[in-house]
Amino acid sequence: MTDEKKLLVRLKNHSRGALERVIDLYTPYVTVIVYNVIGSAMSREDVEEVVSDTFLALWRRASLLDVNKGGIKAYLAAIARNGAKNKLRSAFVYEEIDDNTQKGYCDALQNVEREEERKLILDVINSLGQPDSEIFLRYYYYEEKVSKIAEVTGLNASTVKTKLSRGRKRIKEMLVERRYGDE
Repeated sequence: MTDEKKLLVRLKNHSRGALERVIDLYTPYVTVIVYNVIGSAMSREDVEEVVSDTFLALWRRASLLDVNKGGIKAYLAAIARNGAKNKLRSAFVYEEIDDNTQKGYCDALQNVEREEERKLILDVINSLGQPDSEIFLRYYYYEEKVSKIAEVTGLNASTVKTKLSRGRKRIKEMLVERRYGDE
């Protein structure tokens, strides 16, 4: 069993020493994630608050952690990302601010969500492997015709169409799995 898994088991058992160790090891990691979401839209204190809330949420959910499913970093990343997005949402909902500032918060949140969505989709497409990922990028991103893709990849057009069809189904399944796996 790896050190991280041992630490995860100790967390599940609510060992205070385990939480302190996680905080010592992963505070810089969590801070970077939170800052990448919030950026300069909020104060340093807000970033620190979300970082603290991340570790608190991990502690509260410790008994629900699956030792075999993911590592501490994965859990912390999901909690930190969601916490930072929620902080952005609450900032423009609860503060009485002028229209320009509110629009800035909305734009920042939308940009974060769009970028995360784009990264998730590219990650899923790349996980299809070759030549499927290349076919998808050529067809949907570069808008190449099936005949051109078939020519470049050395496959026949019906094979390209089949790969696109099967790939869409696999991508849909992976996106659903990954989105709900982060919650």
